[in-house]
Amino acid sequence: MDSLVAKKLAILRGLLACPFCRGRLEERQKEYACQGCHASYPISNGIPRFLSDLSAREQQVKRSFDLEHMRYRDSLHLHFTPLLVQQWLEDIKLPAEYFKDKVILDAGCGAGRWTYAMASLGATVVAVDLTDAGVEVTHQATSQLENVVVLQASVLHLPFHPESFDVVVSWGVLHHTPDTKAAFDRLVPLVKRGGTLYIMVYERHNPLKFLVTDTLRWCLRQLPAHLRYRACRVFMIRSKRLFYRLSKIMICALYPESGDPLEASTAQLGLYDAYAPVFNHLHTREDVSSWFAEHKFDQVTLTRPVYYTGEREVRLYGECAGSVTMRGVRT
Repeated sequence: MDSLVAKKLAILRGLLACPFCRGRLEERQKEYACQGCHASYPISNGIPRFLSDLSAREQQVKRSFDLEHMRYRDSLHLHFTPLLVQQWLEDIKLPAEYFKDKVILDAGCGAGRWTYAMASLGATVVAVDLTDAGVEVTHQATSQLENVVVLQASVLHLPFHPESFDVVVSWGVLHHTPDTKAAFDRLVPLVKRGGTLYIMVYERHNPLKFLVTDTLRWCLRQLPAHLRYRACRVFMIRSKRLFYRLSKIMICALYPESGDPLEASTAQLGLYDAYAPVFNHLHTREDVSSWFAEHKFDQVTLTRPVYYTGEREVRLYGECAGSVTMRGVRT
């Protein structure tokens, strides 16, 4: 084990617990061993892997996203620049200095873009993803950052002691689990008192559009993942007029006017993200607010404003234009 990997893994000392029995984990050369249930968790390619006993539904989710995260290399999502940091600050609505010296969990890091942004702001980030490709891509993208460590686990079975993190982030992840609220409940205990929890979930809107989308999603899931990805190219529309008509009844994308292959592959990846997952739960702003209220969070903030208030507009577009992004402080 080289010195940089050892330094990264040292971040985990004092944080880790067995994800199933909560027992103490002993760090060995190539694994973590539980002193309670005697389970062992390998360290492979510098990444601790906590994936034993995944349920059938969790395995479905893992398969759905593995190809997507492999294809991230062909998209703009892996072009990490200072602009990404500004996008993150605009999304979470916190000042840059807030992140300095914080210990943060990125639960469901994907290809690691927000991990990179938070680490660039001076935070120590523990990035977790369920997929093989997600952790490999994030590990590679942050390989030279001493303040980032990547591990593989399910958000339903995270290997950490309670109150381990100053901030817990789960952006665009919980709605892809079998039960969004249950996944939210698993994150809450990991936040320190006075710490922040920040999530983004899909918003409920346009029932006709999601009926059509769910039907197409079911059809596409009958294909192998690589053919499903290729089929998503069909939903990239070159005609603006046709796109605006179709977008009212299904998820599709406007083919980039530039014709840039990288922009096109990024749009195709976004479509795959919409059509590949097994679970795509939709929630209202009131749903998400009630979750924070149940756990007595304070300073609960909707970081993207309410765009629509009329009954018809809300039904078609959602109050927040398709996604609910909310943070709160644990009391």
